[in-house]
Amino acid sequence: MARSDHQTSLELAELLGKIRQCRECAAVLPSQPRPVLAAGTSAKVMIIGQAPGRRVHDSGIPWDDPSGNRLRKWLGVDSRTFYDES
Repeated sequence: MARSDHQTSLELAELLGKIRQCRECAAVLPSQPRPVLAAGTSAKVMIIGQAPGRRVHDSGIPWDDPSGNRLRKWLGVDSRTFYDES
């Protein structure tokens, strides 16, 4: 049986919630863990980074720093397209 878009969205939301609550590395990090991520069910690509910098950690927005500006430039996409979660 094929999954409905609604079911897929619910499963993705549940997974993202679990990831955001992860504290596996708390004992070895200088700050409290704060997994920073965004995803959409229609996304064709997912970009994953390791150890976001202080600005991203504080804002909670993935790639919200000079490295994100550079990445978007390399990809040839604007911020609106990059952060589209639809």
